[in-house]
This record gives sequence, structure tokens and C-alpha cells, in this order.
Amino acid sequence: MAASSPRSSAQILDLAGIRLRFGNHEVLKGVDLKVEAGQVVVLIGASGSGKTSLLRCINLLNQPYAGRIDIDGERIFDHDNHGRDRIRLPMREINKIRSHTGMVFQQFNLFPHMTALENVMEGPVIVQMKSKAEARARAMELLASMGLEQHVDKRPAQLSGGQQQRVAIARGMAMNPKVMLFDEPTSALDPELVGEVLKAMVALAKSGMTMVVVTHELGFAFEIADRVVFLDAGRIIADGPPAEVLLHPEHPRLKGFVTRFHESAEMLRPFLDAR
Repeated sequence: MAASSPRSSAQILDLAGIRLRFGNHEVLKGVDLKVEAGQVVVLIGASGSGKTSLLRCINLLNQPYAGRIDIDGERIFDHDNHGRDRIRLPMREINKIRSHTGMVFQQFNLFPHMTALENVMEGPVIVQMKSKAEARARAMELLASMGLEQHVDKRPAQLSGGQQQRVAIARGMAMNPKVMLFDEPTSALDPELVGEVLKAMVALAKSGMTMVVVTHELGFAFEIADRVVFLDAGRIIADGPPAEVLLHPEHPRLKGFVTRFHESAEMLRPFLDAR
């Protein structure tokens, strides 16, 4: 990734043996994933492969039936393969640890009755008990960084989809998270609005923010990722640098998936040569 900020070796996320099922369908089948501070990890795969399910396990929006989850060295989940608890924290404690992750969803999930500024201020004031003056100053700074300084007093219905998603990113950042999670952040956008959100995410990555991103934008994954992780049928099939995973796939399932990326790979050749 072409980022200027130094990388840290501190581990922010450690998921081990994650298993998740919905009814009789096992969605995740023993997934291990580690993410270091400052890394950008992009999860790719076909629909139904388990990408979003895995992302939502990180902050227990989905609760696995087995596995272990550590966030910044704190264990928030630990079940054996029979679903027996080896650790169970009070929900208030889990929510506190969960606040270290900011999440941006496909559908922007903004409060429709609040302005952009109020949406970004809400978490720090209500959850972190910050003063409104402090929260407002930080929210204004974040909205400006997203190019939204002229729209702070508008409600979501007055904003484009791209603008709403950038407000959602600012809202996640307002909690000063240790890691930002993105679940297909451009999938609900009109094509002409995708670029402005991807640009904001590139800037965020270059600032050194740890990010885990689910996306079908393979060109974006090539540009932004330190690692690309390919999931297939609930398992990680490939995990490595984007040039290795996207340009030199070895697994047959991965080869089929990235065919469309290879068709445009020559457009990225100057960028690849400069890496």
C-alpha cells in the first residue's frame, strides 16, 4: 500500500477458530484472522462466502458458537467447540470494548431526524460522556476531513448517498476507534458516487488507521490493502499481499473469482511497477 505512515507490529485483532451458524447452516468453519495496528485487510469472496458474517463477529454483532476473539489484547469471546463458555463478560464490558471498533454499514444507518453534525456528535456525548463542546469540535474536524464542512447542518435526506456514507465514516471515527470495519461501504451507492467514498477511505488508510474492509471493488483492494483475504464457503482460502492474491492466484476458486480483475490488470501495471 502506498501509505506514508509507519506500520506498527502491535496486534489489534486476533480471531481464532471462529465458527458461526444460522440454524443448521454453518457459515464460518473455523476461521483464524490476525490484524496488526495500521494494517488494511480487505476481505473478498463470492456472495455467501462468509465475509460480512466474519466482519460482524469482530464486535459480536454476530456471536459465534465457537472460537476466540481478542480486541487490542482484551479477550471478549471464548467458547469451545461445544458452545461452552470459557469467558463471558458482562454486556456493559463488551459494549465498552466494542466501542474500540467503528463500523460502517452498506446502508448508512444515520439518524434521520439529526443533522450530519448531530449524528457524528451522538456517540461521544452519549457513550463516552464527552461535553457537547468537545464533541462538536471533533465532529466539525472529522466532517471537514470528509469534505462535508458545507453540509454539517443538513439531515440525511438532504444529502446524497456518497455524502451520507462519508458522514457515517466520520461518525465511526468520532469514537476514536482502534479499528474501523467497513461492510460493502459502496454497494448501495450510485456508480458516480462510489469514487468519493473510496477516496475518503484511501485517505483514512494513509493516516494509519487499522481497517478491515469487505468489498467487491477489487481495484480498490489492490490499491489500499496490505493484505487481501479470500473467503470461500466459510473458510479462508488465501491470505497475502494484493499483488500475490489478485495477480497470481493459485487456488482454482480464487482464480475464477479474480478473472474480471485480471481483464483490467494492465491498467494497474504502472502502479504495480512502482510498488
